[in-house]
Amino acid sequence: MVDAQARSMVRRSMPWRRFALRSGLALLLVLGAGAYLVDRFRFGIDDQMNRCLPPYRFFLIDRHDREIRRDGLFAFAALGMGPYFQDGQTIIKRAAGIPGDRVEVGLDQVRVNGEPVGQGLVLAGTLQRAPTDFLRSERVPAGHFWMMGGSEDSFDARYWGFLPEHRIIGRAYALW
Repeated sequence: MVDAQARSMVRRSMPWRRFALRSGLALLLVLGAGAYLVDRFRFGIDDQMNRCLPPYRFFLIDRHDREIRRDGLFAFAALGMGPYFQDGQTIIKRAAGIPGDRVEVGLDQVRVNGEPVGQGLVLAGTLQRAPTDFLRSERVPAGHFWMMGGSEDSFDARYWGFLPEHRIIGRAYALW
């Protein structure tokens, strides 16, 4: 009788051990996947009244994808971009110019390789500078990019110049 009772207890405890093992492995898998996703992705929110990349306000930033492609959206860290952005703030702009491209900033239009990519110098007055201070015609140097917003009042490369590659955080995807 004792032998039958002992076997019965073993049968009842085995499923619990199996359940605990499987649950533990599933939990480790979920935590591992969660840690990977948290390390790789960030959310970005454009909280400005006038959006830089209309009509989008929310972005997903892939920190593992830093390969710059022309016209792709990319997040980068601001540095010396006052008065609009604080140092270290995450900014999202479009890579309008890549190394070797010819950038021309005129009073009415911004062109990259002869193609229009933006209009005017609307913020020159706000920055208390003459629009002529921002006129230029030059090539994008190696290791740098020409980053543009999607609106004429975007504070972008027209005003602060080329962005060094080391400040790129990752590729951004417009969500909504």
